Amino acid sequence: MSVVNGGAKKPLPKPIPDRIREAREARGLTPEDFSELLDVSRQAVAQFETGQSSPSGEVMAKIIGVTAQPPLFFVTPRERARQGTPFWRSLKRMEQHHRRRITRRLEWARDIAAYVDRFIELPNVNLPNIEFNAECASEEDIERAAEQLRDHWKLGRVRIRNLAAVLEENGVILVHESVECPDMDAVSCWQGGRPFILSSAEVQSGPRATFNLAHELGHILLHAGVEVSSETLGQIEKQANRFAGAFLLPRETFSQEVLGTSVSYFKSLKQRWGVAIAAMAYRCKDLKIFNENQFSYLMRQMNAQRIRKIEPLDDAFPVEKPSLLAESLRMIVEKGVQTREQVEAALTLNLSDVEGLCGVPKGFLDLRVVSFVPRQR
Repeated sequence: MSVVNGGAKKPLPKPIPDRIREAREARGLTPEDFSELLDVSRQAVAQFETGQSSPSGEVMAKIIGVTAQPPLFFVTPRERARQGTPFWRSLKRMEQHHRRRITRRLEWARDIAAYVDRFIELPNVNLPNIEFNAECASEEDIERAAEQLRDHWKLGRVRIRNLAAVLEENGVILVHESVECPDMDAVSCWQGGRPFILSSAEVQSGPRATFNLAHELGHILLHAGVEVSSETLGQIEKQANRFAGAFLLPRETFSQEVLGTSVSYFKSLKQRWGVAIAAMAYRCKDLKIFNENQFSYLMRQMNAQRIRKIEPLDDAFPVEKPSLLAESLRMIVEKGVQTREQVEAALTLNLSDVEGLCGVPKGFLDLRVVSFVPRQR
C-alpha cells in the first residue's frame, strides 16, 4: 500500500519485526498468548517477528492495542547497547516470559538513562577495579572485596543509612517498580558500560530490600564477566549473599556488638544496623561468631515465634527508593529543556512505561486526560 503525495506515491512504513517481538515480550506475553489476542495463528506471529511477512493494518491496530505502545515505537529502529547477562536468582522457578519481560524493562531503563544523560550529566560509574575469580574465590576474597568497596566509597565500618542513594551517587541506575513475579526480588546487569538494578516494589520490608540491593551490588562488582548458567548460578548466588552480608555488616565492627543469641537481643541489633535478623544470624555463622548449635538455636526461636518470613521491625524501616531518574526527568520537563511531546517522540515508548521506570507519579508525562462530567438530568 502507498500514499499519493503530490502525484508521487510514498510507501507506507513497515513495522520493524524486532520491535514487534520486543513489545510482546515487554508485556510478558508468550507467542501463543499473543496469537490468541490478535486472533491469528502462532505461525503468523513468528512470521511478523522474523520479517517473513508484515501484519495487515487491522492486525497492526490490534498489536498496538495489546502492547499499549504508540505506532512510532514499531517503525523506529532501536540502538542496541551491549548488555551483560542479567543475574536471576532462580533459573528454574522463574518462568521464561517473566525473564524476558523484565529484561525488556531493563533495556528501556537504559534507553531512558541515555536520553536523560543528553541533558543532565549522570554520575560517573565509580567502582574499584577488584580482581576476582568466581571459580576459585575464597570467602576471604569476598570479605576483602566488600571492605575495599567501603574504603573506595569512604563509608567507614558503620551502618549504611541509605544504600539506594549511595548506589545512585556512584553511577548505578536503579529502577523500583512492580514486577508481578513472586520469584524475583531484584535483578541486575551491565548495559552500555553502566550497571542497572531493577528491584521489586512488592518487597515491603526495608531491611530485605536493602539486602537485595547489596546482593545485586555483589553481582555487579564481582561477576561482570561471569557466564550465568544452571551450573554456575548456585556458586555466584552464595558469593553475592556473602558479599551483601560483609558489605552491610563489616566484620571488625559488627562482630564486636554480638553479645547475645536471643531473638530479643537481635531485635536491638536490627534497630541499630537495619538488617534482617535472619541475615545477621547467617553473618554470625559466616564469621564463626556462632557455632552450628547457636545458629540453630536462634533459627528455632524465630520459627517458634513465627517470624521467619515477616520479622519484627520490618515496617520500621521504609523501603529505600531511587530518585535519580525521577528527579532528572522532572528537571528536564519542568525547566523546559524538553517538552512532554519531545520526551515521547524521542523515546517512542508508552508514557506510562516511562513514568513507571523513572518512578514519577502516574500522569506526570501524559496530561492528556479527558475529564468525565456526568450529564445533569
